[in-house]
Amino acid sequence: MALSAEPEPEEAVTAPSPAAAAPSGEPPEKRDIWRRILAVVVVVVAALAVVVLWARPAHEPVAPKAEPPSLTASLSPTDLAFLNLMISLDTSALPLFELLKDDPALAALMGTAIAGHRDELADLRKAMAAGGGQENPAEHAGHDLPGMVLEDDLAAVRDAPADQRLARAVAALREHLTGTTHLATSEGTAGADPAAKAAAAKILEAHGKLLAALPTV
Repeated sequence: MALSAEPEPEEAVTAPSPAAAAPSGEPPEKRDIWRRILAVVVVVVAALAVVVLWARPAHEPVAPKAEPPSLTASLSPTDLAFLNLMISLDTSALPLFELLKDDPALAALMGTAIAGHRDELADLRKAMAAGGGQENPAEHAGHDLPGMVLEDDLAAVRDAPADQRLARAVAALREHLTGTTHLATSEGTAGADPAAKAAAAKILEAHGKLLAALPTV
């Protein structure tokens, strides 16, 4: 009996590997190198972004706003204006009193004026501190205001001829005392702080007496 021929074994079909299927432009090893380089670059960029975000503050610093000075409950704007201006007026008059304290016609009156103005300044500054205000000497210094004794006024008295000196001195004193009594009257009418109003009342009385005691020339 004839033997049938055994079928020849079929050759196994294998799928081509990616390397074999890839175009033959660049070898696989070179492509792997580029992929690794790209991965390293991505990691470095991400790390830099994290560092920058960590170092940067969440909000840019903002300079604090300067708060305007607030008035206390005891000092009204009128009180504060009165205290600052009256301190300047009384202070400006002291050099005039010192200039005239040896004048025979004014010596006794100037002694009273010097002592009284110094006491008034103490009262005014005490009222300012108690009310929470702040003295501002530069606010009115050198301004030609009613009651302010300026350097020109001092020079006019100092340089006056002997026969005119007393008249010029009395005129300067009268202008100062008239200005301060008007200011004290305004504080008594429109002020609110008890200490400031008490100082104004004291000044009004004392300066009224000085005005009345000025010699007639």
